[in-house]
Amino acid sequence: MKLFGLSLILCAEVMHQSNSNVAAFTLSSSQRLSTFLWSTQIETETEDAFSAFADSLDEDNLFTEDEEAANASSTWQESLEKLLDPNTPAAKRQIMLSDLLNANDDIRSDVQNALKDRKIDSLLTPTGKKLQDGTRAVARQITTDIIPSIAEMASSNKAPTVPENLPNLVPKIGSRIFDAVSNQAKKNFETLQGDLANPSRIPERISKQTSDLATEAKNVFLETPEGLVGPSYKVVSPNTNGYEIREYEGYSVASTSMSKVGEPYSMDDITKGGAAFNALAAYLFGANDEGRVMDMTTPVTTTSVGEMRFFLEQNGVENYPQPLSPEGSFNEQGAVKVIEVPPARLAVSKFTGFVTEGEVSRQKDTLLSSLALDGVEVDTPHGTVVPHVIFQYNPPYTIPIVRRNEIAIPVRSEEDMVKTNLEREWQANKEEEPESDDGIAAPSDVE
Repeated sequence: MKLFGLSLILCAEVMHQSNSNVAAFTLSSSQRLSTFLWSTQIETETEDAFSAFADSLDEDNLFTEDEEAANASSTWQESLEKLLDPNTPAAKRQIMLSDLLNANDDIRSDVQNALKDRKIDSLLTPTGKKLQDGTRAVARQITTDIIPSIAEMASSNKAPTVPENLPNLVPKIGSRIFDAVSNQAKKNFETLQGDLANPSRIPERISKQTSDLATEAKNVFLETPEGLVGPSYKVVSPNTNGYEIREYEGYSVASTSMSKVGEPYSMDDITKGGAAFNALAAYLFGANDEGRVMDMTTPVTTTSVGEMRFFLEQNGVENYPQPLSPEGSFNEQGAVKVIEVPPARLAVSKFTGFVTEGEVSRQKDTLLSSLALDGVEVDTPHGTVVPHVIFQYNPPYTIPIVRRNEIAIPVRSEEDMVKTNLEREWQANKEEEPESDDGIAAPSDVE
């Protein structure tokens, strides 16, 4: 019995050891399998990440021919500006940083020259140069135009004159603004009713309003505002001598006059300009026969004959609503009309700051001189005053040193110039032909 019991104990011990070995082997195999699977997953994720990075390079078009040519010819100031731009992708930032490191000698030379000449011009980025030019322009306009005008008014000891038609003009425009405000309040009430009926659309609307407010905040510092549309044009001659030539398509505008027929108009007349702007804005915001609210557009156009115009966005619309209470002739102040602007070829020059009468005169003289030097003919009859239009792109709250203003003058195309020269030459030859003898016709090759 003792031997039998001992045998049972030995068998139990052997079975226990066998089970332990099997368990250890099983545990070891599970660990090895887990390690293998984990390493395989890491390798797969690494390959996916690398593939995604390669795809991002392709999507960003980092190495297109145009960008390679631009990078090859760019200065270190331009590379620095791209590096600091928050919209530049991370991969492109690496390229910009590499360009800056390679331009170490150029940077050192420009810094030494700036210290020697006591001027920072050579160190400014393209945006920095624009801000510097804008600051100089605003300073010139303030000292040359604005301060002398204020001083003249103060020294005259005369009360500000009120235009004789202002009592009639203010109620007329005020009623249209009231109509626009009432129409906007009605639209807001309808929006509120729609939100109550379908609350699921509230987050989308709030998101859009937040985006619009962010865009407006950015426009305070932008040369060309975002979120606004303007007339279509094609640049046919790039900016080489302070101006460019554009081909504008025809488009529709809401227009009103800031002065009556025969009355002079000045860009410094804030009262008339403000009244015209308010009348056009009221039309866009619902003071029309359909109560339709239209989007604000850019630029605000002012002509040399005293008209102010707002571009009307098409959006597939063939007929625009008519202004409320169209009155009198086109040249009655405060009367808004929808008109068509025909296609035109314009020479356009940019300037920044305030649009004063003196600045417009200086910019026009400079543009006409440049056109004459380049042999570009103005598209106006000889001996007549050259017309012009002013484009103002920015809202009033944009800081003056970054505002985008343009002056445009109609010019003739090269085909028109060749045709005109041929007509002049033909006319001159015709005048020089001697009169034929009585009854004797000039010889002709045509029988």
